[in-house]
Amino acid sequence: MTTTPDGFLTAARVREIYERCYRPEHTRLNTTVVEGVLLRHTFSIRMIQRSREEIIRLLLSLPEGFRADIGQGGSVLALIQRADKTFWTSDVSDTEKLIALGLASGLLNFCAARENWSKLPGGMPYVRIEITRFGVSVN
Repeated sequence: MTTTPDGFLTAARVREIYERCYRPEHTRLNTTVVEGVLLRHTFSIRMIQRSREEIIRLLLSLPEGFRADIGQGGSVLALIQRADKTFWTSDVSDTEKLIALGLASGLLNFCAARENWSKLPGGMPYVRIEITRFGVSVN
């Protein structure tokens, strides 16, 4: 599977998976904390693991240029569009949630350190999907 242009990536699905995995910040037991673009996110490690396949499908729905094995990543501003050229959201909080899920699952990384984001085009961070690093079959 190289992409999933089947409409799997939707704002409602990202929100549902995010809410399933999210834990209040004061919760420390069996959680992982990630720094998104705008916010800090706390997730249940167990729920992130259980949702891993869905998170993979979400990320594989993005344009191939975001994938480390094909492209070099892309601007977070471009995350609003799926590989099939459909805009799945217009809300920055949805892309923040998708980034946080990708970071928490170890399937997405920022391309540059936070202190260098202002030097990137548009002053926005770039992200890269690291699917192949984690043994997921990508053809």
